[in-house]
Amino acid sequence: MTHRRVPAALSAPLSAPLSALTLALVLTACGQGTQPPTTADAPPSPAVIDEVTVVRAPAEATALPDPRRSALLQAESADAPAARARLGTAYVPQGQRLSAQTLPAGAQTNRVALKVLVLSSGEGDFGLPEARNMLGESGVPYDVFDASTQPLTMDALVREDGVGRYQGVILTSSALLMQPDSAGLVPSALDSAEWETLFEYERAYRVRQLALYGSPGTVPEDYGLRAVAGAETTTTSMKPTAAGRGVLSDLTGTVIPVRYAYTYPSAVTSVPGVSTTPLLTDPSGRVLGATSTSSDGRERLILTMAQNPALRHSQLLSYGLVGWLTRGVSLGEHRRFLQVDIDDWFLGGDHYNASTGQLYADPFRISGNDALAVRDQQGWIRSSFPVARNFRYAMAFNGGGARTDVATLCTTLFTGFAKDSLSSASKCLNDTFDWVNHTKDHLRMDVMDYATANSQLADNFVIGSRMGLNMSRNSLVTGEHSGLGNMDPTDDGTYNDSDVNLPKTDLGLERSNVNLLSAATNNGIRYLASDHSVKSHWDASCPTCGVPHPLNAGVFLVPRWPNGVAYHVTTPTEATAFFNSVYGPQGRFPYFPSNLTYTEFLDYESDVALNHVLDGGAFPHYMHQPNLREYSWGKSLASDWIRALLTKYSKYTTLPLSTLRWDDLGPYVERRTQEEKAKAAGLLTGVYDRASNTVTLQSAAPLPYTLTGGNSGTPYGAQRIQKGTVSGTLTVAVTPR
Repeated sequence: MTHRRVPAALSAPLSAPLSALTLALVLTACGQGTQPPTTADAPPSPAVIDEVTVVRAPAEATALPDPRRSALLQAESADAPAARARLGTAYVPQGQRLSAQTLPAGAQTNRVALKVLVLSSGEGDFGLPEARNMLGESGVPYDVFDASTQPLTMDALVREDGVGRYQGVILTSSALLMQPDSAGLVPSALDSAEWETLFEYERAYRVRQLALYGSPGTVPEDYGLRAVAGAETTTTSMKPTAAGRGVLSDLTGTVIPVRYAYTYPSAVTSVPGVSTTPLLTDPSGRVLGATSTSSDGRERLILTMAQNPALRHSQLLSYGLVGWLTRGVSLGEHRRFLQVDIDDWFLGGDHYNASTGQLYADPFRISGNDALAVRDQQGWIRSSFPVARNFRYAMAFNGGGARTDVATLCTTLFTGFAKDSLSSASKCLNDTFDWVNHTKDHLRMDVMDYATANSQLADNFVIGSRMGLNMSRNSLVTGEHSGLGNMDPTDDGTYNDSDVNLPKTDLGLERSNVNLLSAATNNGIRYLASDHSVKSHWDASCPTCGVPHPLNAGVFLVPRWPNGVAYHVTTPTEATAFFNSVYGPQGRFPYFPSNLTYTEFLDYESDVALNHVLDGGAFPHYMHQPNLREYSWGKSLASDWIRALLTKYSKYTTLPLSTLRWDDLGPYVERRTQEEKAKAAGLLTGVYDRASNTVTLQSAAPLPYTLTGGNSGTPYGAQRIQKGTVSGTLTVAVTPR
């Protein structure tokens, strides 16, 4: 059979142009396979590779950049808001809206709700995105209070029953600065009476205050720091002090870059009644972060550099700052993950020719030796990086390309004699990886009848069972993430098995294929992988949530991150040649001033991936089987990418990275989504009692809860994390930090 040639991946048009500041890689979703064979065991007969007849996974469709990649590029710019966030000469207006308010008669000062108050200076507040992001990563409930439009009263801080409404307070900037007035001075969004009201609440209820950014002085209060005149910068670095290591407990002590953020290096000054402890210092020993105790005993923490959710220093500080603010007791958890999916196992796929910029005539399929090498590389990753001790690849497999009648071979000495060395090695690796249904033949499922969809899912499970694969049974990755509404609007289903890359439009989940959804649920599948680069496939309001499918309550979507290791490259030369053909100075979308080397390519790609990992979502990154080729002893593009990511991650933090099988990953994301939505709606709440060191949880209906700081929880990082279900009320013992 002659293979149908397909256009180079970039020949598929993008649905929107890319600007220089929204540089992104060509983000690929899986291609699809050829006609299904007539029996579950017998694959069709196109080309012979590695002595087995295989189905070829055809060209991948290009997709728009994922939003987090664009956010990173926009944040890391001299023109970014954080880089331009200079603070003017601040003043606090004299109280006019109200007088300073005292505590109510029934104040229960030992009891506070497990929720954080974010005080914002209103429209254009550059610190608000980071406040939202850091709390969202940790699952901590919060309210945003626009201090520019509404008065801050004691009623806003204390409930009618006397319980404090908030366990912590975040100031987006230390003085809540607004736009300059006619004299060029910058007023605070709170007047003097409102500041006094806030301070009285913090003092009485012993609530900590975190200022995400400030130029230390005396307005609205004195932290015992003074900005060093002339030291302002947008490029520096910071290192935690011994005290900083105690607060920011996951940090290794390595120098952290502070770039693209306006910064006010400061010095400690003696102030009567104020005790100041530096946490972070720059190379000259000047203070970039400190805790201080006010003369009335309130605990405060201030940072002197601007923040942005995509900046490295903001992401690395987030875990420790939230832990300090909440005293280690909070609803939710901050957990980090390393999930890597490899799509198209058993299929041959396109192979990029670095010399011509086209595709090789023959598809590429990894060999049994490559597969065994992946096992060894996975073991090396586990042993080399303590933060990733339980790392495991998830292999999304297409059984239409497998041979179930082969012997099991676990050594490279005999793979050359196998009928199909990849199938033989896969039988040996049945418990080494998490095996996930990727459909039998990788067909496009946007427009497909129920019978075909059902066969593609059911037959693939049958083949996996005959191969002895330890499969995740409740999960599915469709080819190209197809069937979920990101599709050619004119597709009539005629070319479901075609190699042609049709232009795609995000038509929304409402245009999903209901036949696919029904086939999934009828095969015991609840969790479908979706594409994080497609707007309708993820929840922008909740950075760690999945998406319940609007057309079928039995289906829940888990978004996956694309990356810049192209689907059809097998060596460093191929990977960088393709990347440079897109973003090099002569590329289709020129961005970099010179072509990147492989080392530079990995550095850039691992930066993007590190941002995703630090976000705290359990979303997998996905690659493709050609990326597993052992191009040099012990090396593949996939393992190079993981090593580069883990080298950076381990440089800065010791917080362990969890890896879940898809059978556990889907339920985890769904559970977290249910909790986050319940907390946002006020259906799941908690109150911390300082006198008894207990938390009382409350819900109107049975709901899962996750509590950081519970005494009987499982250790993770510096805290214990306790999980359970609450209906009505439940009291849990906790240990604050």
